[in-house]
Amino acid sequence: MNTVINFLKGVVSTIFVMIGCFLMNFYLNQPLGIISIFCGLLGFLILYPAVDKWKETIKFRKNRQE
Repeated sequence: MNTVINFLKGVVSTIFVMIGCFLMNFYLNQPLGIISIFCGLLGFLILYPAVDKWKETIKFRKNRQE
């Protein structure tokens, strides 16, 4: 039962990210207007937590020697 719930959480979160990507794509492809700006802001608010999570996941070393 726990694996089914985790699977459904993954599906729902993927759908939210897809909606955010669709809204950002709409913003980038439409002429500048109130609706496109609103869609862009809404898409950004949806995608920002995903980007923030990836910033935590991807770790870079502070003192990198080349």
